[in-house]
Formats: sequence, structure tokens, C-alpha cells
Amino acid sequence: MTRRRFSENFRTYGKWLKAQPRNTRYAKRIVRMHERFPNLALKELRNARLKDQDISTRSWNSLSPQEKRDRQLSFQILREIRSGNHFSSVTKKLGVKKDFAVKHLGKYLYKSRGKWKVTASDKIEAEMIFYAKGEGHRTIVTASSKNRSLIGEYIGLVGKALKRNDPSVLDKFRNRTIIDAEGKVHHFETDIDKLYEIAEAQEEPEFLEIYKN
Repeated sequence: MTRRRFSENFRTYGKWLKAQPRNTRYAKRIVRMHERFPNLALKELRNARLKDQDISTRSWNSLSPQEKRDRQLSFQILREIRSGNHFSSVTKKLGVKKDFAVKHLGKYLYKSRGKWKVTASDKIEAEMIFYAKGEGHRTIVTASSKNRSLIGEYIGLVGKALKRNDPSVLDKFRNRTIIDAEGKVHHFETDIDKLYEIAEAQEEPEFLEIYKN
């Protein structure tokens, strides 16, 4: 397979980079964009905008089924890197390329001192299982990593409360609410009897296996 030509005057990006000092504002931008999108040619890099190559800002409901699966995988990249793992080892482990991470994480993935890093938080939408007071088992679309973590903690504690038959495990969630991506307020269900009813209604025994990490 023939490698795509980088520009009219340079066969590869490497030859373009070494041809002369690349310290102008324009050249630095091309270098930054190439780091994110190594498969684009020079003309495409000139016109490229990060938001055009980035779907992290798109709403959950606007994504295709495959894009939703890919976004869930991108969350695993975020969790692993935030836990201290290196970007290259994480992408290798998950079997994805840098382009995949750039596309799905956008501005929440950045390069600092030669290393790819992620921000401490993000505002990427995701659909999650939730047990809402007065609504029972349902899914809601969250709008931030803060809310994903909060629901993940809650779901984990629900499992502990049911296993131990101890409603006090959920005390920190009593009278607490969460706001979904559409601005609707949901109340955390902490009534252990209601939670047992929800658990018994689930067809899948692993219904609590969602965002425990």
C-alpha cells in the first residue's frame, strides 16, 4: 500500500519538518495538529479545526450505536490514564490507536512535555443506569465526569447495602439529587426495600455492574 504524500513538495511529514526551522506560529500549529491527526496531509492540516475532528462534545443521543460503544471505550481510556497509566500502554491494552482517542476525547486529551495526558475532569455525555426515587430502575444521560463518578459510587454502595441488608451504607445519598444532561432533577433512591424490589425485578444478576470503577 502506497503511503499518502504529505504535500506537493514533501513526500512525508518528516521531510517537511526537517526542511527548515519550524518555529513560526503557522508551523507550530501544523506540528500540533499533526500530533493529533497524523494521517492528514498538509493542506488538510492547514484547514483542520479540532472541533471538526472531535465528537466528544456531541450529545449522547446524537451518536450512532457504534459511536456510543466507542465513547464507552474512551471513558476507559480516561479512567486508566487518570489512575496513573501511560497513554501508549493504555491504547495498546485496549487495542485502539491515537486517532481514536483524539476523536472521542477531544480537548480532554492533550500533550505536555512530550507526553499525552488527560484533564482531571470532563463534560462528556454518557448514559448510565440509575435508581431514581419514584421512578425505579432507569437510565439517565449525565453531562460530566463528576456525575459519572457520583453515580458509579452510588451504584457500588447500593450493592453493598443490599448484600449486607444495611440501609445506613446509603446515608450520604439521602436527600441528594443529580441533574441530567437535559436539566432534569433526579433523586437518589435510598429506601432499601424499594431497592430490593428493583433488584428482584432485574432479569440480569449483574445489574449492578456499571461504573463501579
